[in-house]
Amino acid sequence: MKTSSKAALLSALVFPGAGQMYLKHYLRGLLPMIVVLTGLGVLITRATLRALEVLNKMQAGGGVIDINVASDLAATSAAFNDPYSPFIVLLVSCCWIFSVIDAYRLGKEGAD
Repeated sequence: MKTSSKAALLSALVFPGAGQMYLKHYLRGLLPMIVVLTGLGVLITRATLRALEVLNKMQAGGGVIDINVASDLAATSAAFNDPYSPFIVLLVSCCWIFSVIDAYRLGKEGAD
């Protein structure tokens, strides 16, 4: 398998920036890793806080946690109207795609 293909697959399937690291472009690999890890961390933190809010509402309402009630509360929660989550998902997706293309291009340049 060609170096450029390996690098692109590493960035696509393992983690963005892994292909650049494989090609020994450490700073170029570290930047997408940091952006993606930060974005995913923010998304996970927001989702966890929303879930805790729903569980607290359920416990305050009767103490018994029912999955159907939790689902209904989560669907109607005002916290789901977060304006930043779509932007963060778009940023992570674009960074991931850029990382794959960049790793492939760097692998092609190194082969020449």
